[in-house]
Amino acid sequence: MSSITKTSSLVFLIIFLLTLTINTTSLINVENVYSLIYNQWFSILSFAFVYPSIAIGDIIYVIFPLFIIIYFFKIERRRDKLYFVIKIPIVIYCFFYWSWGFNYNIKSELDLLRNIEYSEEELYSTTEYYIKKTNDLQILLSKSSQKKVESKLGFYQVKNECVESIKKSNWMFKNKQINSFPVKKSLFSTPLSYMGFSGYINPFTLEANINYNIPDISVPVTISHEIAHQIGYAFEDEANYIAIETLSLSKNNYLRYSGNLMAVQYLLAEVRKIDPKMHKLYIKKLNNGVIKNIQQKNEYNLKYRNKFESFFKKNYDIFLKINNQKGGIKTYSLVVDLLINNYQSKI
Repeated sequence: MSSITKTSSLVFLIIFLLTLTINTTSLINVENVYSLIYNQWFSILSFAFVYPSIAIGDIIYVIFPLFIIIYFFKIERRRDKLYFVIKIPIVIYCFFYWSWGFNYNIKSELDLLRNIEYSEEELYSTTEYYIKKTNDLQILLSKSSQKKVESKLGFYQVKNECVESIKKSNWMFKNKQINSFPVKKSLFSTPLSYMGFSGYINPFTLEANINYNIPDISVPVTISHEIAHQIGYAFEDEANYIAIETLSLSKNNYLRYSGNLMAVQYLLAEVRKIDPKMHKLYIKKLNNGVIKNIQQKNEYNLKYRNKFESFFKKNYDIFLKINNQKGGIKTYSLVVDLLINNYQSKI
């Protein structure tokens, strides 16, 4: 083995052990250092990938496995093949966490809102607040309480509007210099639909890839959710909260409606767990047009429902729990805590 090979193997081992130690112990705290690293890393990648309209990361997902297979069969010695098979998942593991995944180890200012307990009365008053906002926006947009909200905005128009509303949230950009947000339509939208996902961050390029099959009314909130991840907010409830809150700052009523509609859905789901009768009363308070938009989302879910979806969701649930989100996939619904405590702090 040459000295170069020995050195590269040693470096590889050190990076792997460092990454593993950060993820599995409290011996090394990367919170402050990684924020600086990530901001610079994202600035570089966002500048590189914001201009191509096609999802480069999705193309890498196709090319990379082919490259791995071809290279594997070119290796002659059996020992080297085994080393290669072991090395590839370790490289992916390390790259994922240094590129984006260590954001799971960072607590944000929103953690304070999450840890405040709320009462049933506070849940109900917050739900009523968002129902009123959603109903008012629905009438404003549809000119009738009976019609669902529709939009003629194109994907990239919505994306630009979402970016503008997020940039108004100065508290999110403290010590950050982020100007570009690569948001693309995913080439794998149909597989994503069957897997039950609306979008994701590609760790190779940090592009936000959006499932273009989702209902139009879900596009603004999904884009904003993924941009929150790009900024470095890894927790799903925080990304949901940021999407709702930043869309409320938009000048575009359609975007504001998209965010409020999602807030209402999560709040109503929480009310249903506590008091099904109260849930029915709140449903009756919704305009028919709002209910039609919710039905639009439900019809999409039914269209792509399949026996494999639970398998993908179960694995994603495990992934989130491994990465400091104890609620797993239920973390998405913890946005209710943030919404309630934020609203209660303002009244």
